[in-house]
Amino acid sequence: MSQHDVTAELARLLDGGRPCVLATLVDARGSTPQRVGARLLLRDDGSTLGTLGGGCIEADVLRVAGEMMASRQARVLDFTLTEDVAVDYGLACGGTERILVDPTLTGPADVALVRKLAQTAAGGTRGVLLTTLADPPRRLAVWVDGAVDGRLGEAQGEAVALARMLLGERQPRPGVVRLSDGAELYAEVYEAPPEVLIVGGGHVGKAVATLASFLGWRYSVIDDRADFANRQRFPDAQEVIAGDVEPALAAYPVTPGTAIVIVTRGHKYDYQALSGGARSRAGYVGLMGSRRKVALIYRQLLADGVPAERLRDVRAPIGLDIGAVSPEEIAVAIMAEITMHRLGGSGGPLRADERLLDAARRRARV
Repeated sequence: MSQHDVTAELARLLDGGRPCVLATLVDARGSTPQRVGARLLLRDDGSTLGTLGGGCIEADVLRVAGEMMASRQARVLDFTLTEDVAVDYGLACGGTERILVDPTLTGPADVALVRKLAQTAAGGTRGVLLTTLADPPRRLAVWVDGAVDGRLGEAQGEAVALARMLLGERQPRPGVVRLSDGAELYAEVYEAPPEVLIVGGGHVGKAVATLASFLGWRYSVIDDRADFANRQRFPDAQEVIAGDVEPALAAYPVTPGTAIVIVTRGHKYDYQALSGGARSRAGYVGLMGSRRKVALIYRQLLADGVPAERLRDVRAPIGLDIGAVSPEEIAVAIMAEITMHRLGGSGGPLRADERLLDAARRRARV
């Protein structure tokens, strides 16, 4: 469940005047079931949206959130994942989590702010939200156009400067930041979902689009064939461009948050797409094909003046090595690599080490 899904539902509930509680994982150390930024929204009818990883921690948070819905008092809950709890989650060892449980988003200014945060999903703006870890939490949003919503008293100037620094980073991670007076704030960037630009609308391109949409990414498609680049084939696409690859890619508004996936039907189109992709601002560029084809295209691009340093950043052949054969399996390998690149993962297996088995043996003897 994405940040935008929960924020959109939160905006809907607040617009309808319905009480709700938002629980956000603001800090995590060691081995934990979820990353910082995970959230769980509790509605007044007892239903939920999102997850903090399930298990006993989520159950405890829901219990506290239910009690707080009436009191309207926020709390920061600290959890330590003991060895037994870690085993229940399938983790190799324990860690710590801090979760902000907040039922206080009720005032007109809060409702207006949540609406504005929800609108970032459409790509209209980008901003940083700072939330104090106190009761009641105070909120400050700083937007890329310079606008500021909210007040933090004497800390306003320092907090605004910090938010603007985060806005300047390519992929800032959510987390707790500290001001010079020791105050703690949870910082999170709100912006449009990441985007995949698929060059090639064939079987693999269609599978990549389906998976990207499922993962909450925006996607667009370029193909020179109208039969393969149309709304019937890609109904959820932001843009479907039927035209020559080279000019279409050159005209597309690529950003550092764009992942370009090149899965065309031939060497000529691969070369055109990679030539444009390598010269673009895209944060990820990948090309499907054999190592021999990749080497031939690299040779051409180097002769055309594309720097070797840029080609070193290209993922070619594209995707993680999972033994993929079918278009759907190849799409999984591609989107897994793109997700790894975006989130900073290693791409290695998550298989637990011997310590988890030892812990299980000890419990089994009890």
